[in-house]
Amino acid sequence: MINIRKKVATYYLPLAALASFSIQADTSYLIENNTTPEISNHMNQDNTSFKAAQESNQASPQQTNSSVVEVTNDQIINIPNKSLTDKNDYHLITLTNNLKVLLVSDPQAERFAASLSVNVGNFQDPDNQQGLAHFLEHMLFLGTKKYPEAGNYQSYINTHGGSHNAYTSTDTTNFYFDIKPTAYEGALDRFSQFFTAPLFSESLTQREKNAVDSEYKAKLKDESRRNNQALKTLLNPKHPYSHFTVGSLDTLKDRPNNPLRKQLLKLYEENYFSENMALVMVANLPYNQMATLARQYFSNIPSKKPEAEKHYPALIQKDKPQLQFVRSLIDNSTLSFYYQIDAQNKNYKTQPTRYLSYILGNENKGSLYSSLKSEGLINGISASTSADYGDNALFTVRIALTDEGIRKIDTVAKHFFATVSTLKSSPINSMYLQEGLKLSQLMFNNQSYVDPQSLARSLSTRILKTPPEDILSCYRLESAADKKQVRNLLKQLSQENLLVQITSNHEFPESWTEKKPTWQTEPWYQSKYSNNNFSQLFLDIINLSVKSTQVSLPEKNTFIPESLDLIDKKDTTPSIIFQKKGFTYWNKSDSSFGKPTAMNFLAIRFADAADTPEHTLLNRLWSRLFNDSVSESTYAPYVAGLGYAFYPHANGVTLRTSGYSDKQNTYITWLVDQLFLFRPTPERFEQAKTQLEKDLSNQKSRQAYSNASSALSILITKNSFTTKQLEDALAQLTLEDLREYTKKAREHFDIVGYSTGNLTKEQAEKLADSIYQRFSDRLTPREPLEIETKNLTTQKKYHYQFESTSDDKVILYALIDTSAQATKKAITEKAYFSILRKLISSPFYQELRTNQQLGYIVGAQDLSIRNTPILGLLVQSPNNDSLTIVHSIEDFLKEQSNRLPNISEKDFLQAKNALLSELKMTAKNLSDNALNEWHQIAKPDPDFLTREEWINNAEKIQREDFIAFINRKLQSTDTTKIIIHNKALPKELIEQQDWRETSPNSPNL
Repeated sequence: MINIRKKVATYYLPLAALASFSIQADTSYLIENNTTPEISNHMNQDNTSFKAAQESNQASPQQTNSSVVEVTNDQIINIPNKSLTDKNDYHLITLTNNLKVLLVSDPQAERFAASLSVNVGNFQDPDNQQGLAHFLEHMLFLGTKKYPEAGNYQSYINTHGGSHNAYTSTDTTNFYFDIKPTAYEGALDRFSQFFTAPLFSESLTQREKNAVDSEYKAKLKDESRRNNQALKTLLNPKHPYSHFTVGSLDTLKDRPNNPLRKQLLKLYEENYFSENMALVMVANLPYNQMATLARQYFSNIPSKKPEAEKHYPALIQKDKPQLQFVRSLIDNSTLSFYYQIDAQNKNYKTQPTRYLSYILGNENKGSLYSSLKSEGLINGISASTSADYGDNALFTVRIALTDEGIRKIDTVAKHFFATVSTLKSSPINSMYLQEGLKLSQLMFNNQSYVDPQSLARSLSTRILKTPPEDILSCYRLESAADKKQVRNLLKQLSQENLLVQITSNHEFPESWTEKKPTWQTEPWYQSKYSNNNFSQLFLDIINLSVKSTQVSLPEKNTFIPESLDLIDKKDTTPSIIFQKKGFTYWNKSDSSFGKPTAMNFLAIRFADAADTPEHTLLNRLWSRLFNDSVSESTYAPYVAGLGYAFYPHANGVTLRTSGYSDKQNTYITWLVDQLFLFRPTPERFEQAKTQLEKDLSNQKSRQAYSNASSALSILITKNSFTTKQLEDALAQLTLEDLREYTKKAREHFDIVGYSTGNLTKEQAEKLADSIYQRFSDRLTPREPLEIETKNLTTQKKYHYQFESTSDDKVILYALIDTSAQATKKAITEKAYFSILRKLISSPFYQELRTNQQLGYIVGAQDLSIRNTPILGLLVQSPNNDSLTIVHSIEDFLKEQSNRLPNISEKDFLQAKNALLSELKMTAKNLSDNALNEWHQIAKPDPDFLTREEWINNAEKIQREDFIAFINRKLQSTDTTKIIIHNKALPKELIEQQDWRETSPNSPNL
């Protein structure tokens, strides 16, 4: 299934920017099951609705809470509408070179961060050097005058417990990092050199373009990249959005009398100046101290008078084709409608496009989604607004089609255009506008903590586009959109502004085209596409569909919370509050985060939930079908910040709710009732089975490096099943099998529950008793199954080839510590591996990625699971063979086995302290604690002191202990090696080094 609902909510609620209110992805299933949770249309909505809501950072117009903005040394402006729950202080200063710097004093920051945004992106690429802005972003990491070594910045960040990255968009390049506090000034020093004295070494310029080319080639088969680049062939070729943006060896080359390095310098000098930048620093430091650091390290950025703002032509050019067919590489069909609308960035205070998104992306009963879903034509729908592309933006409605939907695509299009017509002909409903405003204010005022790096990254981009007084308030609605604004947008949903793209590996609706389609090959991603003019039949669908409409507009949302009161209680640890035979319920009342939110977990555990491929699949089908059955009814709660997730695992299924505590207990009780009343229909079963078949088949088309990690996990885990095993088993399953499976599951089971957050013990007890009374006669105690690692043979070397459609060569070289298998937790051993990864991560990247240019995707990974410490060395390469990659990895390991025993005390302590700083970070949001606690509660023997054990064990490790560990592990005395690869390994490598082929069916390794 497709997680469409996330996209709808992100745009129904104000524009996403701050990852605050987030309920993080649930990791408890790693204990409950070895497989990823099933995702339906808006499954995991507690993650997405909360996140989308909080990202909007909305506030009440009546608030007086504010922070200070210093626009110059003598001018002070108040920033209105800082969220009531925001504990940060904000100061905006302007340095003598005119660089705007926002200083954020965060009293909770355990890592300090910075982000610098530049008003330059793909739109500034020269026509004959497409991808140059992205390439420039790469080059700034590769040495400066003060720190000439190419990997100095990355190594410093990594060894001091931090992270870093950058991105290039259409009109912005953003650089950011976070790091432990004691290393902040050193990081700022190195970071600032990017913007004052980069080297742009000639040798690295010629070398790094290979990395950009590898980055481009790594996604040659990525469906979204392929479809988006194909869509650009419909756009005005004079608009820079129609260009190729990543860069390749074909576009990044020396030109006659214009070498590549000279072009880089020109683009840098024209755009990297202080007036064209914005810096954000976030730290638990006084404002004056941060201001001193800003002046010390960033005042030397050159100043320059900005050029006049550029204007671009319209995206859609008259007399060009408007309909496109694209052949998909996977079994997936999508119908997308793109409308060119006016640019929307300046409408951040009212966001009128939300009105369109809410109605066209709505999933309530009677909606466009509901009507098409009931006919078995679609799997999901999303409505969204793009960033501005000059004077225009794109409003997009994307519909995921079933096989029946692609066959009856005329019906789907008629429903869509009927809905648009109804929307345009109906009066603008003030209820939707006021409802959106109310939710905006509510969610902003109850936002959760935003980590320093995310906050810095988001705000630095905003400063480039937003007046100083609106830097914070731009994340929420100030007022409801004016009806004239909405009406003007609706007028733009016209045939003249429309592009239609159909992606599929099935038959295309040639009746929609004026002439018989002719096919072309898109030059960058090699996708097969056909651009066509609309036929008269399709024009009639657009203009006459209103007469066949069966859709209705949404009703009032009754799930907006009414009570936001906080309880006066903070438990330190979860405790059992209700226990009967086959039923255990835990609670931890905790309002310490100052938000009226809660989370409820309910694991229903039954025998033989996933002991065979057939049972694993039936459990997945049950989850998919149930999520599908409640999709309409759970949409309104989702929009109002009340989410749920229902997913399968090795011990049964888990139901989770999250969001505002008001009405949440009633909501989870209703969901439980629906689950036990639910019975799938034959039609829905066949649709779900077909979609699951597609999903399994399409897995091999995911990014190859991701599939490599999954393959390793399956290989070394007992009783796990490969995609091929699941595919073979699925073909034989029937509706009767599912009915028998769910009947048995509902007859005898036990329940483990957990409530935490803004709920009292009495409320949790009442919820527990209510659920217990429903099932007391069916409850049967059972010991939960634990997922275990296979027995690994010391000093053995195995290789395993996984299936992938990628043309790249992928090698995941895993070192597995076998000495820890007898230990219950292997905390000390895993701590050793964590320190080892920190010490070799930067050298590995520097040597294989920067120096040898083996590929764009290169990294050292800590893949430890359960009681098995694992270090993974990964390379994905488009140009190098597997033998070269393996030899390079092994040469690197030999070098490290000589280097690390001589490591200095200083370097060792840096890596150890970086690990300790991560372990000691405290929870900032309810979900940070709740998911970790549930992870323990789901185990046979919960242990809420695991974090403390990690800290204690890591603190005891001394340099001498680590060196002894290195000598054992890197010399293979108690290490198993496994190579996971997607292309056949050379015979000489296998024979010379005695690599044994293995498979997931092997009981031991």
